[in-house]
Amino acid sequence: MITINDWLKDAPRPGPRSVMTVGVFDGLHLGHQFLVKKTIARARELNVPSLVLTFAPHPLAVLSPSGAPEILTTVSQKREILQGLGLSTLGVLRFDEAMSALAPEAFLNEVIAPRVLPVEILIGPDFRFGKNAEGHFDLLKAWGKTRGIKTLAVPIQETLGGETISSSHARGLIKIGHVEAVAKILGRPYRIEGEVVKGQRRGRTLGFPTANLGKMEQLLPGPGVYAALARLRGKVFAAMTSIGHNPTFKGRYLTVESYLLDFSDNCYGEKLEVDFIQRVRGVIRFETVEALVAQLREDEIKARSVLRDFLGTIA
Repeated sequence: MITINDWLKDAPRPGPRSVMTVGVFDGLHLGHQFLVKKTIARARELNVPSLVLTFAPHPLAVLSPSGAPEILTTVSQKREILQGLGLSTLGVLRFDEAMSALAPEAFLNEVIAPRVLPVEILIGPDFRFGKNAEGHFDLLKAWGKTRGIKTLAVPIQETLGGETISSSHARGLIKIGHVEAVAKILGRPYRIEGEVVKGQRRGRTLGFPTANLGKMEQLLPGPGVYAALARLRGKVFAAMTSIGHNPTFKGRYLTVESYLLDFSDNCYGEKLEVDFIQRVRGVIRFETVEALVAQLREDEIKARSVLRDFLGTIA
């Protein structure tokens, strides 16, 4: 079981000697995973724990709030993914204005040194740290050398099947609903999570009762209807998830509604996770409710077919 050193809440407490990597790792795409796997493998060679050190909130939420990207992965999602890779410890640091103002050397001496005791540090080629991102590999390597810490830069895969492996590219694909392409560079379907809240309850009257998700911090896929997998109460359900403004009913607000195909229980207040598998169609304004219901029936047939094919490929 992975350990979380949650320095968002806890005072610094140095852990055991470890092999460490550090970064924001939003999305934990295949490039990030390659670096993490290298860290884990090296830790096993040295018979010490492996450590990923990350930040919350996303640094850009502090440095440029108006232009900060919506995040791709929550801390709980990072923990689950990293645990699956075999990581020993996830360290979470609060990124705030005080930290952003630290010079690189101060960041290393005042933030890193009191919390971790690395034997080795592995970083990606673009990692920067400290005020104005002035910290770089050579500075980190020199700092580590004075403490007997070996520092390694790890080149990572940058493209896959013509797609750039990066968090920013993943965001672009998600915004236009290309969730299949996103899954390829993430190494898994894109997932959002939130609490089920009460909606307009129209779905139930139409024969398609939905679980509405409340406000979320993650980036939402572009408007449309998606074949999805919904995770609720420790189980996985085939689902059809709609994102949009409900133009047929002249909706004013963006909603995220999941119709769990074989589930009808009340789940208000519960956590729901949605994995997006494939976009079935875009948002359409229907002239009648009957036309909408007919389309939803077609959508369900298509979603079930997509999910059968998907589950068959990963079974």
